[in-house]
Amino acid sequence: MTRKQIQDREATALAAEAAAAFLSSQEITTTNCRRCGTEISGVNGRYSCLCGWVNHWSEGHTALPTADSDPAA
Repeated sequence: MTRKQIQDREATALAAEAAAAFLSSQEITTTNCRRCGTEISGVNGRYSCLCGWVNHWSEGHTALPTADSDPAA
């Protein structure tokens, strides 16, 4: 195995660990739409309904990441 292949595997493993950590902090939550009453599910208390209703981002159960925490930004 070449050095490049080893580095690629290590990078893939690190990315997989980061993805697993992110996903483990996510919680599927359920509520009723405030506009039409349909039961809807969202992630960490953030919802949008097919009728067009969306709750405000600040109503979620967790803080949203900042631009500083996004390496792609």
